[in-house]
Amino acid sequence: MPDITRNRRLEQYAANSGKRLILVVNKADLISENAIRSIEKSYSGQDYALVSSKSHKGLSRFIGMIKSKAKKGRLKVAFIGYPNTGKSSLINILSKGGRARTSLESGLTRGIQLITGKGDLMLIDTPGVVPYEDREEVMLGLTSAVSPDKLKDPESVAYELIGIFKKNNPAALEKEYGIDAGMEPEELLLEFGKKKCMLMKGGVIDERRAAIQLLTDWHNGRIRV
Repeated sequence: MPDITRNRRLEQYAANSGKRLILVVNKADLISENAIRSIEKSYSGQDYALVSSKSHKGLSRFIGMIKSKAKKGRLKVAFIGYPNTGKSSLINILSKGGRARTSLESGLTRGIQLITGKGDLMLIDTPGVVPYEDREEVMLGLTSAVSPDKLKDPESVAYELIGIFKKNNPAALEKEYGIDAGMEPEELLLEFGKKKCMLMKGGVIDERRAAIQLLTDWHNGRIRV
């Protein structure tokens, strides 16, 4: 979801400050080929890199873009963006020692870290930044900025996610879980919980637990739009 995780205010600040900017769309290994083609079309003509810190897809092009913007001497490269987008993982690939701490949990990086990179680069790792106006739980849950089990209302986020799949790729839910995607989001989540045997006392489906599991599957790329 690159469009809704861009920090436009920060991009404008960088432009006004004369900083050279590359938009990095990470986690390309977690999306479908259709989604990749859509991103490539949307960002055509811009300085962007579609990469995967896990599979190393697109990293050669990304490194080439960094070098093309470099002047003589050490180049400082700051990685700034939403929490849990893979900034530290990318830095480890570009560094000499891979020292940035990483985790599937959002919010691990708490302060700025300076790391020596390859090819005379100085890499700057930063904590995840979410614009104040974007601090809405549904969006944070959809974009992995907050871990599913830390959401106050994971059910609402799961309903929104189901709606996205119903509109764009209902077959993914049917294929992965054997669930009729024609159901309403609330019914579908209950059916998902039933199939996963997520039951409380009295046979009541644990909807919160089901929502957390569905969102976790989404964050890990098990289901792809």
